[in-house]
Amino acid sequence: MGRAYGRVPLVALVTLALAGLGWGCASSEPSESQSRWTTEQAESITVVRGMSVRVRYCRGLGSAREERGRPRYTRFRCLAGGRATVDRYPIDTVAVRYVLHPLAPYAGPGSSHRLTEVRFIGGPGIP
Repeated sequence: MGRAYGRVPLVALVTLALAGLGWGCASSEPSESQSRWTTEQAESITVVRGMSVRVRYCRGLGSAREERGRPRYTRFRCLAGGRATVDRYPIDTVAVRYVLHPLAPYAGPGSSHRLTEVRFIGGPGIP
């Protein structure tokens, strides 16, 4: 029995050391679910699933957090317009609706993000 009790402090010490190492290496950057963008930043995205688009608008979803005097959101519902590659019309013929999830702090139109609920509406020749 004496040996079993001798191992408990060693196991506790190793567990504490590993926990401290993990805590010390944790990033101070926001996690994917905590990245927040402004509406203007969300509207700067120019490609949806390989199609060049012009974003008409994005609306923040959920509660906003005020940062640097601007409301920032973790999700956006957006509407964009685009043309199918076969279209020769100078106007958008396809509407694209999607939910944008920022995955990292904003760093321009190519910033890391994920799109869900993507729906293409319309098609060639359909305004």
